[in-house]
Amino acid sequence: MSMQTVKTLWALMRREYWENPGILKWAPAIIAALTLFGIAISLIIGARFDAELAFTLDAIREFANQPIEQRRLFMSGAMFATSAMFFQFLILLVLFYLSGSLYEDRKDRSILFWKSLPVSDQMTVGSKLLTACLLAPALYLAAAVVTQLVILLIATGYGLAAGVNPFTTFWLPSALPRLWLVLGTGLIVQAMWLLPIYAWVMFCSSWAPRVPILIAIAIPLGLSLMQHAWSLASAFRLPDINVGLIMLKRLGSGIVPTNVNMQVDTDSHRADFTDVQFSEELFMNLSTVFGHLLKLEMWIGVGIALVLLAGAVWFRRRATDN
Repeated sequence: MSMQTVKTLWALMRREYWENPGILKWAPAIIAALTLFGIAISLIIGARFDAELAFTLDAIREFANQPIEQRRLFMSGAMFATSAMFFQFLILLVLFYLSGSLYEDRKDRSILFWKSLPVSDQMTVGSKLLTACLLAPALYLAAAVVTQLVILLIATGYGLAAGVNPFTTFWLPSALPRLWLVLGTGLIVQAMWLLPIYAWVMFCSSWAPRVPILIAIAIPLGLSLMQHAWSLASAFRLPDINVGLIMLKRLGSGIVPTNVNMQVDTDSHRADFTDVQFSEELFMNLSTVFGHLLKLEMWIGVGIALVLLAGAVWFRRRATDN
């Protein structure tokens, strides 16, 4: 990839940022503000029931005397949980962004202007996909990082009031560099895992006459219902392969915010959590994140995504103002 191509893609991604400030700029800021507001309200209410913060400060002193392993588990887990809301909203909002990414240009007829520029349809589709897979996760991760730092600053104030060392009590056990590395890596791998879902929504956005997000949902839902009806009518049993359930499973089994591996009994259709033990390794393990790259389902999904993206480019190339 030439430097000129990289510059063009970056310019197109900046365009996406300017045209979608609600999803890419304001949404992560609002999530951060609401998270910190909720924490502030909890602390204010707690202070009303804790005269002179006696119980709170005693609890902090007790926490400071815990073994480092316990403090690291609690603090890194709390920091990880703080980021969970950001990444859950990220997936939802990215799907809405992609559903309108190729549709809005056709709807307001601005596609004629963009087609007049020396930018290929492949570059246009690619820039929108990169915005969803790289730029949006980076912005939401930055908002999560700022939120975590503010929370630690609040904890520092309480730690100083309790007479403990905030660095060894809160900051060091949080393992922020490692946590941020795992989160950043997880978001990239998650984007690859969800690539067929993203590509399907973009494909629908490239040709849908209206409301592409509903069409993207209705088609797999309709196929699922037809599969169920046919299996029940012909063999009186549920289908072995269900398109809708496959998509839902892929959407719900991403890497971030959690990567807990659970065993599913296919005969009883029950999730088995008996062997799952909560530990730092559940959310701070890079090998678990990279392990998704070794799954055959990952690369089958990437192949399907490439076909769908080629279809989106084809429809984009033939789009008109009608």
